[in-house]
Amino acid sequence: MKTYLWKILVLYLCCMSQYVSAQMGRVYTTDRGLSSSLVTQLFQDSQGFIWIATKYGLNKFDGLRFTNYCYVPNDSTSLRNNYVRSLYEDNQQNLLVGCIDGLMWYDRETDTFLEIPMLRGGKRVFPHVTQIQELRNGEVWMTTSGQGMFRLDKQRTQAVSMDDILQKANYSFQSCFYEDSYNNIWIGTHDNGLVYYSPATKEVRVFKYSELNRNDVTAIQEDKQGNLFIGTQKQGVFCYNRKEEILSPVPYVGNGTLSVYCMNLVDGQLLVGTDGQGLKFYNIVKRQLEDYIINSSPIDLSEGKIHAVLEDRDSNLWLGLYQKGVLLTPKQDNSFEYYGDKSIYYNSIGSGCVMSVYQDSNRHLWVGTDNEGLFELNTEGRRLRHFKPTNSPHSVANTIMCMYEDSENNFWLGSYTRGIAKMDRNTGQCEYSLPIANEKIYSITEDKNKNLYIATLGSGFYQYNLLTGNLKHFVSPDNEGGSLGRDELANNWINYIFCDSEGIIWLGHYKGISCFNPQTESFVNYKETNTIVSGYVGYVIQEDFNGNIWAGTAAGLYYFNKKTETLRRFTTEDGLPNDVICGLSEDSKHNMWISTYYGISKYEVKEERFINYYSGDGLQGNEFTHGAFYKNKDGKMYFGGVNGVTCFVPENIEMMMTEVEVYITDFYIFNNPVHKSTLSDGKPVINASVQDANFFRLSYYDNTFSLMFSTLQYNNPEQISYEYKINELSSQWFSTKPGVNSVTYNNLPPGEYTFQVRALNHGTYSEIRTIKILITPPWYQTWWAFSIYVTLFGILTLGIVNYMLSRLRYRREIMKREHAEQLNEAKLQFFINISHEIRTPMTLIINPLERLLAEKKDNELHKTYLMIYRNAQRILRLINQLMDIRKLDKGQMFMKFRETDMVGFIGDLMQTFEYLARKKNIRFIFEHEIPQLKVWIDLNNFDKVLMNILSNAFKYTPEGGEVQVSLTTGRDIARRDALREYFEIVVTDSGIGIDSDKIERIFERFYQIDNDVTKSNFGTGIGLHLSRSLVQLHHGMIFVENREDVPGSRFIIRIPLGSAHLRTDELENVETDTVMCRTVDNPVLIKLEEELLDEEKETKTGIKAKTRLRVLVVEDEIEIKAYLKSELSDEYKVETCNNGKEAYDLILRDAPDLVISDVMMPEMDGLTLCRKIKQNTNINHVPVILLTAKSKPEDTLEGMETGADAYMVKPFNMELLKKTIANLIANRRLLRNKFSGAQQQEDKMEKITMKSSDEILMCKIMKVVNEHLDDPALNVEMLASEVGLSRVHVNRKLRELTNLSTRDFIKNIRLQQAATLLVQDQKFTISEIAYATGYTNLSHFSSSFREKYGMSPKEYMNQHR
Repeated sequence: MKTYLWKILVLYLCCMSQYVSAQMGRVYTTDRGLSSSLVTQLFQDSQGFIWIATKYGLNKFDGLRFTNYCYVPNDSTSLRNNYVRSLYEDNQQNLLVGCIDGLMWYDRETDTFLEIPMLRGGKRVFPHVTQIQELRNGEVWMTTSGQGMFRLDKQRTQAVSMDDILQKANYSFQSCFYEDSYNNIWIGTHDNGLVYYSPATKEVRVFKYSELNRNDVTAIQEDKQGNLFIGTQKQGVFCYNRKEEILSPVPYVGNGTLSVYCMNLVDGQLLVGTDGQGLKFYNIVKRQLEDYIINSSPIDLSEGKIHAVLEDRDSNLWLGLYQKGVLLTPKQDNSFEYYGDKSIYYNSIGSGCVMSVYQDSNRHLWVGTDNEGLFELNTEGRRLRHFKPTNSPHSVANTIMCMYEDSENNFWLGSYTRGIAKMDRNTGQCEYSLPIANEKIYSITEDKNKNLYIATLGSGFYQYNLLTGNLKHFVSPDNEGGSLGRDELANNWINYIFCDSEGIIWLGHYKGISCFNPQTESFVNYKETNTIVSGYVGYVIQEDFNGNIWAGTAAGLYYFNKKTETLRRFTTEDGLPNDVICGLSEDSKHNMWISTYYGISKYEVKEERFINYYSGDGLQGNEFTHGAFYKNKDGKMYFGGVNGVTCFVPENIEMMMTEVEVYITDFYIFNNPVHKSTLSDGKPVINASVQDANFFRLSYYDNTFSLMFSTLQYNNPEQISYEYKINELSSQWFSTKPGVNSVTYNNLPPGEYTFQVRALNHGTYSEIRTIKILITPPWYQTWWAFSIYVTLFGILTLGIVNYMLSRLRYRREIMKREHAEQLNEAKLQFFINISHEIRTPMTLIINPLERLLAEKKDNELHKTYLMIYRNAQRILRLINQLMDIRKLDKGQMFMKFRETDMVGFIGDLMQTFEYLARKKNIRFIFEHEIPQLKVWIDLNNFDKVLMNILSNAFKYTPEGGEVQVSLTTGRDIARRDALREYFEIVVTDSGIGIDSDKIERIFERFYQIDNDVTKSNFGTGIGLHLSRSLVQLHHGMIFVENREDVPGSRFIIRIPLGSAHLRTDELENVETDTVMCRTVDNPVLIKLEEELLDEEKETKTGIKAKTRLRVLVVEDEIEIKAYLKSELSDEYKVETCNNGKEAYDLILRDAPDLVISDVMMPEMDGLTLCRKIKQNTNINHVPVILLTAKSKPEDTLEGMETGADAYMVKPFNMELLKKTIANLIANRRLLRNKFSGAQQQEDKMEKITMKSSDEILMCKIMKVVNEHLDDPALNVEMLASEVGLSRVHVNRKLRELTNLSTRDFIKNIRLQQAATLLVQDQKFTISEIAYATGYTNLSHFSSSFREKYGMSPKEYMNQHR
């Protein structure tokens, strides 16, 4: 029994000490983030978060920040109702939330709320949930107001009514329930007393006490001694006696009856929250309720409505104050004492800011305040006297800045407004006797020589001798900008003055820290400067046990070693809570205690670390004042601040070694909170709650995020600082300011990061919390994208190289093409120029030949004449093609279309090739389905197209081959132009065909296919180009293709039918009296050709050679081969071959005396043949003459290098060829005779002829006339200008040479050309001939022609055709 009473007494004493220690409470209201001050319940979950239920929302608190949850319309994941009444977390860590209209479950992972259905009688109800609690058997029960009790199923999916169990107590309005230590359930109701239920026996009992009838049971609680307390709304607290089964009221020492709202055990003590009467506790010794007093509560709780009481896991006390918010009273582990206005019940120093603190020899504590005078306290902190400022000249000043008791026991006061005073501590009278001009006295000290030093703010300092009364004034010069090496006071604004153990006076002023030697009166004592610390305001100075100086400034703490004269600085980066130092004091362990603008710090010299303390640790507050500090003889320290005095014995302040854990409380992306359901780039950021997640996945555009962290310790969260880093960014830890629990990273590049954070509390680090943060790169920065980039880069590099090479090739190709075009243009211009020169001599050749051919003479002569005529016509046709191309280039080629029978047109044109077909034994046929086809063509130009196509067909068709011409009509419905309906001419041959890679270029100008056949037929490459241009002018198309089944090619020409596509100016007006028909060039000559061909077939006339010498002629051109054979047969036996291979085989069998070979031939060309002959020792003695059309010097050099004995260019002189043959054969004879002794030698000379200047002039004149024959403006002026002579000179020369004037000369040539055209069978009209020869007036042409030829043009044409 005695032991029991002793324990009760100890517990009582502990309870009594609750209001003696310094409990610095803090209030959280809506101003600090709380959703509402109408608090209904407080709860701490398993993670450590404090949940606060209010009538307007639910709040989660991590010590520094509130997270609010409210009802959001149309959001099923928000609270069902803002009025939250009850909170509870079960053993599965499910947080259950009871609202006034239902039950909800909080999902931590998604930070959302899910509704739990409540069923009664099979129907869903929405009751007001008043309390939720888990029983020892794991079942979760809840009481409601209006629907009875409910039980939650094991799956936590629904709550079912318990009416079947509690049917005896049919009370639906229940306020609370409690499971006692005997597993019995006690249920409090509204107005119907107390209900008891025993789960073991299923007994239900209703207590009908008069005290409970018509009374609400608001709270039920059992203490550790097993006492069951029942709290009621109207009759206070009752205690249930289990033995006697009776309720007895618990007395309250105060006035009135208590209205109980809640009860809870806090540190084993029953606390009772009332509705308007504050907080009470149960005194177990006196068995009564008493007022629970919190000494330093920021608000008066005597009339407070305490609706919730909570003790957290760190033993901090939380009170839910209805209409006031939440009050937190931290548990005090340190013995900090407090004097000030926050001590509501024991305030001994008023409410003014403490400016100075001092303890005199009587051990009385003196506290100087701002504007409230001076307070005298005893050793227990009780107020003895308060010296208020009055109007008396001997009263204390209103603001006491400093105090000092000298060696003569005089008590000096330094004030802000009245200067320095010596105070009589018995009477409180102050004597202001010292003649100090400045009223602002900030500090006082004394040296060993009884000199008192008085620091002023603005007037330097004074030295006052207590024995002699001498007063010296030390002041800095007016100009304070002098050198630091000058021996003078650096600054007059002195905050603090201190005398060290060596008698040196130390000064803290607005320019830093200085020292003064009273013996030498020198200000330069260390480091040869008058200011040891410069640039910062000095506030306080102290000396440690080693004689070293510690100085506090506005920029940190300085340590000065007087022996080494070294200086060291400490700032917040080293661990100080703030850089502004207000007070310094050394404890018995030689650690320095520092008061600052943000708490008190202990610097452990040996460990070189700072341990910081804040208001939550029991300090008067975080802000202290300059110079307000003192350490008494017992080592107790006093620090003054804005809220009072904090005092403590340093040895009693133990470092808190509480292990803390850091939690990641929140994660924000661009200020948006992250939950399990949060997506980033379509993928979840986390797979658990933020607090439990160790991996965060973010997309590249969500790379700005913030992290919130907390230790979830609430006694002093602002004293905790956090250090954090991301290993991939820096290995250095970065610190937050105390009380800051978040960090933000902006625009981090993609990558995987390791974020680490740890808490620093009282110099002790917590465990490191580590999370991984993956910022996924955009698709163009992924590994596969980089693989593509590398591939693309390689491709690009190759592409660039290829591009550069192709550009180089392209440039070369362009240059080559430009060069080719220039060559083509030069070639064309050359051909055109020479064509004009050739036309006149060709006329003089053709006309006589026509007369000779018309005469029937010797057959051999006719054959020669026919060969000459045929090749002359070939040259003339080539010249005309060149002139047509020039007209096309200049846009001067105009079509004149007339309706023509195409069947007859093709039939007439085919007669031209009958001789060639018979000679080469080529089957030449014309196929057409209709007997007559009327089409619109230009007669003068379309025949050139067919002539070129047929010429190429016969050229490449071998002997015995076939050339076929077919005429059909067709329709192409896919086309919308003139070729929708067309007639088609197809020329098919059985020749060698065309290479597929060259078939596209066959119509290019001057393009020649390089193969064995074309080598044998040297051409210009302009015929097909001209043909395509003329077809296009006919609005048609021409293309070529190879035959698929057999060798050969097929040229296809398509021309539109009808004339609808033609312009009016393209149609030719045909005179009704003029009928033009297309005939062959000359029927007489064709007939002669046929007769000669027949004669050749009938008889082969042999010519006997004069010698037995054999000459081999190798030539693929039939006519040249026949010509050479006929010319040389008189002298030699002539043999012929068609190509080099055939000739080489013959030479090997029977070597001739001489070989004449063409260069360009099929199968084996002349150069190869000559090279093979000269390389063969059996036949290399045979002379070789090369005949070729290649006249370039390099061609001649190439021929001579092969070993040719002579190289002659076509056209050649037959006599010269004969002489060359004779000389080469003779030389071979001489070579043979040289070795036989018979040598012969012949000298031969070749005559050289030159043209006269008159012939050259006439050639020029003829060239100009022929070029401009169709130009009506051709006259003597134009002629003179073109040949480069004067008009008179041209007239004179022409008259001398032709006996004609220039006018008559031009007229004569025009009429001769017209006569030639009239006799040609080309279906020209008389008007066309007139225009072609330069006449613009048809009647003038007719009269001029009649004057010359004695007949009209029509009569001349009829007579000669």
